[in-house]
Amino acid sequence: MKELIRKNMLWGLACAVLGTGCALGFGFYYFEKERTAELEQQLAELSKKEHRAVIDQSINKQMEEIAYEQKRISDERTEEAKKQAEIAEEEKQRAIVAQNQAKASEEVARKERDNAEAQSKEAKRQAEIANDQRKTAELNKRVADTLSYIALGRSLASMASNQYQSGGNKELAKRLAYTSYWFTKTYGNRNDMYHFSEIQALMEVSEGKHSWNRLHKGGITGIAFIPNTNNELVTVSSYGEIFRHVNQDEKLKTKSLFANSNYDFRSVYVDPAGTIFAASYTGQLVVIPANGKAESIMLTDISHPKALDMFGDDILVVVGERSVVFMNTKTYEQQGALHFNAKITASGRINKHPYIFDEQGNTHEIVSVNKMESRRKPNAVKGIVTAFARSDNKGINTYGTSDGKIYVEEKNGKVKELLGHRSRVTRLKVNGNQLYSSSYDGKMHLWLYENEKVEPIQLFQSDESDGWIRYFNIDNKKTHLWSGDNNGNLTETLVSVDLMVDRLKGHLLTEEQWNNYIGKSASYQMFINNVKGGEK
Repeated sequence: MKELIRKNMLWGLACAVLGTGCALGFGFYYFEKERTAELEQQLAELSKKEHRAVIDQSINKQMEEIAYEQKRISDERTEEAKKQAEIAEEEKQRAIVAQNQAKASEEVARKERDNAEAQSKEAKRQAEIANDQRKTAELNKRVADTLSYIALGRSLASMASNQYQSGGNKELAKRLAYTSYWFTKTYGNRNDMYHFSEIQALMEVSEGKHSWNRLHKGGITGIAFIPNTNNELVTVSSYGEIFRHVNQDEKLKTKSLFANSNYDFRSVYVDPAGTIFAASYTGQLVVIPANGKAESIMLTDISHPKALDMFGDDILVVVGERSVVFMNTKTYEQQGALHFNAKITASGRINKHPYIFDEQGNTHEIVSVNKMESRRKPNAVKGIVTAFARSDNKGINTYGTSDGKIYVEEKNGKVKELLGHRSRVTRLKVNGNQLYSSSYDGKMHLWLYENEKVEPIQLFQSDESDGWIRYFNIDNKKTHLWSGDNNGNLTETLVSVDLMVDRLKGHLLTEEQWNNYIGKSASYQMFINNVKGGEK
């Protein structure tokens, strides 16, 4: 039993060994088989790679041949480019040489041209110098001739005045005055015509001044012209008179419209419809419609009316001693009043508004019937203002004072002081570049206020010691100035140089008179030819 068990164990052991061997053999076989397959695959891969290498080698050889061929072509092209560059460089050098030669030739030509231009400029400069010297000589001669002839004109004017004033040969005086005018007009300017000697001679010998003595019983305090006429005017006096005049051929036809010695008229205004308004110092306003009867209206809220002005189209401004009142020119009703703290000394217009001055140096612009704007008068204007006039076109303000001085305030604020009156300035009037003034000293002056040096030109002087000029005005055509004095004398003065000359045309010096008063310094024939040519 034990033997059997031992035999079975051995047999089991042998079977186990055999099974293990078989298993090991099968595993080895399977391993070898996979290894063989892997080797075969590797061999196939190597065969493919060898074949690919052969192909790549062939391709590389072909690429090498292509690259060699391209290098050869590139070398050939490089060589050709070098040759072309050498040719281009040679051409460039030849071009540079040609350009340098051209520049050298151009420089030579430029220098020759510059030299020619310099010579031309020098010749031109010398010609211009010679021409300037000739012009300077001609100008100096003209200036000398001008000054000489203007001086001759003034000398002839003085001789004309002497002849006229002495009661000598008035015809000769007219001829001398006209010749004086011709020299001044030909060689001077228009302002030269207003030199004292020139204007005085023209005014005297043209006989452009006419007076009507004692026309009013009282002093003439207002003069107004009828609209749309040039020969009709109205005057008022301190004796309560209102006269209407028609001036025909220097003959005055006068009609009394109102007379009451209890009134003391200080101002007159005529509206576009021809209605006359006269303010009395005693407090009344007299209204006389065109072709109507006089009506007296007692004013309120005002004392001592002394001036009239307009505000707008139908409001009459009556200026009193310390107030102004507003009167409707259609209904004759008062429409308000403005009062002042100081006495009113003068009135005028500014910005188309009434402009009031008081004795404390204040100015008041009336901007509505219930409003005014007040300010101080310019510091340069000394004393009490008694007259004022403004020119909107020129942009100037003029002030007359109680001591006779006149001040002209220009746009830039600069103020000129004019000396010529010895007493209170009563009125100022601006006409273009001319300023007219009147004074209690009995004189009327003309001022060319734009001149650097302004001197008075006396237009008129009263023959009476108490002939204070109370008022003056210029007619609608700006040709005649009318003035009234304290004794009731009315004077018309011609102030238009053109009209003065018109009266002297035809009064020419004879050749003998020319030689006697002028000599050979100017041609008589030139004078005659120019005068006759101008008259034609």
